[in-house]
Amino acid sequence: MTAIEILAGLLATLLAGLLIYKMRHLKPQMAGYASQRMCPSCGLITPRSKATCMECGKMLVPPPNRPPDER
Repeated sequence: MTAIEILAGLLATLLAGLLIYKMRHLKPQMAGYASQRMCPSCGLITPRSKATCMECGKMLVPPPNRPPDER
């Protein structure tokens, strides 16, 4: 075995170890908090990005802002 083969093996082992470490510490990504809402008039599930219902055309009101929890 030459020194280059030994270094290549060590490098491959190191990279595999780093890959395994990163995979074990992954955090799931959320699609977005409350990405959909329901039309109060017809009940159709509508994307939050739309200002009006896609079925009946009524304006969707944004939810009221809640005050932060005081602890």
